Amino acid sequence: FDLSLREARDLFEKTYFERLIEEENGNMTRVAERAGLERTHLYRKIKLLGIKLRGN
Repeated sequence: FDLSLREARDLFEKTYFERLIEEENGNMTRVAERAGLERTHLYRKIKLLGIKLRGN
């Protein structure tokens, strides 16, 4: 593998959250529920991963 564990995990998480956001049409409450996270933690994670949300 050419990625460190951290890089691989970050790549997976970014892809995972982008897909959930798309499937839920940007409804962050449902994304948080599906991911098993509180919304505040979800927003923190999205910012950390550099995911751009529609309208932002």
